[in-house]
Amino acid sequence: MAYTPRLTAEGILNNFHWYSDNPFYQSGYGMPNCTCYAWGRFWEIGDPNSTKENKPIHLPTGNGGQWWGRAVADGYYDTGQTPQLGAVICFSDNYGGAGHVAIVEEILEDGTIRCSNSAWRSTYFWISTIRKIDNKYNWSHYTCQGFIYNPFADQPIPPPPPPVTILKKHKFPWAVLTNKIKRNRRTFF
Repeated sequence: MAYTPRLTAEGILNNFHWYSDNPFYQSGYGMPNCTCYAWGRFWEIGDPNSTKENKPIHLPTGNGGQWWGRAVADGYYDTGQTPQLGAVICFSDNYGGAGHVAIVEEILEDGTIRCSNSAWRSTYFWISTIRKIDNKYNWSHYTCQGFIYNPFADQPIPPPPPPVTILKKHKFPWAVLTNKIKRNRRTFF
């Protein structure tokens, strides 16, 4: 199954991934909210048939700026500095705010990523484009801490390795002497 990016809000409203079964919604921090959105989207990726499978109970439930540290300390999900489809991108806030989390939906050839987002008491859903500058995915007043990888997000097949160059045989600059050995052939009947 190929990864299907979420580029619109269609199907989010009243969906249990973001509402009734989402711990942020249950605690009064539902949509619009980056953490509620990211938690629900992470789950939706692992539950494409909406059967309530693969609930991400080990995904952090604090403020966005706390997700990275908790995920690294917990070690349940793989983490790293390279974006992958379906991964949570975690940001700290340079002004001391609560941080931000979003989901990587597309990775372009130049390394630019497109992420789906929501914002606490603000925008319900939007897509952000984040360019890699100086080997970092910083955005607005946020500093990228890293990525929490979703084990259920199918990654694109990596490109095949470049073809192997086969060197042509070169003729020796000198003559090679060979001895011909004649063999006696006997025929047996």
